[in-house]
Amino acid sequence: MRYDSISLFQCPVCNFLDLEHFTFSEFSPQEIDEGVVWCGNCNSWFPVEGGLLDLLTGNLSYTQDRQNFWQKYSVQLEKIGLSPIKMVGESRKDLQTVQQSHFDWYANNELQTYSAYEKQPFWKATDRLAFDLWRKDVVPGGWLLDVGCAEGRSTFNFMDLDINIVGFDVSKLLVRQAISRYRAGNYKAKAVFCAADASRFPFKSSSFNYVLIYGVLHHLPEPIFTCKEVVRVLKIDGKYFGSENNQSAFRVVFDLMQRLTPLWHEEAGPEALISSKMLSEAFKDTNMEWTTYTSVFAPPHLVNLFSQKMADWFLTITDRFGRAVPVLRNNGGLIVINGIKSERK
Repeated sequence: MRYDSISLFQCPVCNFLDLEHFTFSEFSPQEIDEGVVWCGNCNSWFPVEGGLLDLLTGNLSYTQDRQNFWQKYSVQLEKIGLSPIKMVGESRKDLQTVQQSHFDWYANNELQTYSAYEKQPFWKATDRLAFDLWRKDVVPGGWLLDVGCAEGRSTFNFMDLDINIVGFDVSKLLVRQAISRYRAGNYKAKAVFCAADASRFPFKSSSFNYVLIYGVLHHLPEPIFTCKEVVRVLKIDGKYFGSENNQSAFRVVFDLMQRLTPLWHEEAGPEALISSKMLSEAFKDTNMEWTTYTSVFAPPHLVNLFSQKMADWFLTITDRFGRAVPVLRNNGGLIVINGIKSERK
């Protein structure tokens, strides 16, 4: 965890803005490997292990991990004035615990890992269509927040750019994979990964130049509230990049194909499909200006039969055709969102 990222965080329990930290060991002079971050207001504390800052609270907390951390560093933690009873925030039971379990399973299982899911020809071609456009809007030196980063599928599309990235996910197992992937490479971007809840961002307002939410809103219990969090943490003129499952007229065909031959394993939230209507509600009374278009007019089962080069070409051609035909234009499988936070509401 980079020292220069600590100023971006706020307490996920009480929203206090100034967090303190103590280092037990460093990965580099710029990065904490083992340490603790705590809130001087409510005294809640959050461990840093292997460079991963764990900001999860309540039922989302990894209780055994917290207990093991306390046992390992109890002497140092008590000297700071921290207590084991302050390890987690308010306990709750909600859909996020279901999502966490699902993505922990996805981190390592016999059916399909998230890394294998990411490497399907269909998804590699789909990712290229979106990220090639977004990358053009990214200015060197900016800060990008990747909401629901998983093991870095979306994050690493920006890793060759001269920017700062904070990625977080509700699954610590996937975040650990993202950190290992980052540390094993040599990237121009400087990245920090943490475990946190996308239902409520643990970041100060107006902290980021870019927010990326790639296929995550439809997993969340309240996507409208998460959209408002995007507006809150963006700086003026900051940009929002998003892509979600669309309310396409052809969705029933895809759902049938997925039931017959599943290509991946989905655990959607209450709003499994995201629409322009929902976005209008989410950004109402905010200073977010946004546009959408739809993408992917070819079934993934077909695209996955192609080589990667052929898949890239096929999705590019079918996207151009689909968006040129009025009856198809709004019926791509994905809705792609581009937003900018203006100065005035």
